[in-house]
This record gives sequence, structure tokens and C-alpha cells, in this order.
Amino acid sequence: MKNLRLFAALLLALPLAAAAQTTPTKTTTTPAPATTPATVPPGMQPQTEVTEDLDPATGKVIRRTTRTIYVPAGTAAPSSTTTKTTTPSPTTADVPAGPATDAQVTTFLRKKTTVSTLTTAGLLDAYSRFMDRVHSDRSGWNAADWANASAVLSRLNGRYEQLRGSFSFDDKVNIRAQQAEYQALRTGRQISEQVSDKL
Repeated sequence: MKNLRLFAALLLALPLAAAAQTTPTKTTTTPAPATTPATVPPGMQPQTEVTEDLDPATGKVIRRTTRTIYVPAGTAAPSSTTTKTTTPSPTTADVPAGPATDAQVTTFLRKKTTVSTLTTAGLLDAYSRFMDRVHSDRSGWNAADWANASAVLSRLNGRYEQLRGSFSFDDKVNIRAQQAEYQALRTGRQISEQVSDKL
């Protein structure tokens, strides 16, 4: 009986003790300084600068960074965003303008190709032809040739994304291996050019 009263008293006291020990935390936030005319240095104007990192294989934006800088008042806004790739110091010609057209793909693969109608078997053949061409011709390529090859690969990769669910695991591994091999060859070329420029 004595133990039962003690147990009941503990059960009643437990929530009160827990409440006494738990104090609500008060969060205070300091508002970030707003960009108002009061915070703009005299004689300066704010300008937003956007930088985009591109995936060299697909040409798609993988990261976008925005920052505000202050420039002298009356300075014209930049006409476009700054774009860079994640590969070591590429030249402008190395960055593909976008996926290649069917005519460019046909010329590169040396076979009439309409990418949007390629089946899984046709796409596997296209990747194989692509890498055969890279292996046979890359030693004489300049930056524009590499950019053209990247644009063709970007177009094939776009079709692969549409058909990915139709490929077997082995075919997916095969395609990924060819994509990686191309990137390794292209990066190797860029690094060798950088080294030879410094010698």
C-alpha cells in the first residue's frame, strides 16, 4: 500500500518535473540587410551576376550561383550570364552550343540518323559508331571538333534518357562506360594542351 502511494506520487510528479526541466528555446533571427538605397555605397549601383556550371557531357546546367555586386553608377548590365564547365579550363569552342541536329549526327556517325526515332538497338549502335569515330579521328581534332563531338554525344544522351527504362542492365552499363570513356579522352586532351602551353 505504501509502495502504491509512492508510485502514484511519482507518476503525478513526473510530468511536472519534465515540464520544469524543459524550457522553450527562443529563436531570434537577425534579418539580413536588405538591398536598399541606404546600403548601396555612394556612386555605386547593385548588379546581379549569375554563374552557371555546365555538365560537359550533356551541356545542361548543374549549378547556378547568383550574387549581387556593386558597380559604378551608370554601368550597363551584362548581356548574359557567365557560363563555365566543370572540366579543367576549357576554351569557348570546347563548350557545345547545344545538342547537335540530326544532320550533324548523321555527318558525325557517317550514317543517316534521326535521333528521335532511334530504338534501343539503334541507340546502342549509334553509341558504338560514335566511339569508333572518336577513336579513329581524335588525334587530329582541334577544339571545334571536340565541341562538335560533345554536341553529338549530348543528343544521343538525350535520347538515352527517354529510352532508359527499355534498356537491360548490361546495355546501361555499356552506354555509361562509353560516355565515361569519351569524357576521359576529352579531359586528357584538355590537360595535355594545358601542359604543353606551359612548357
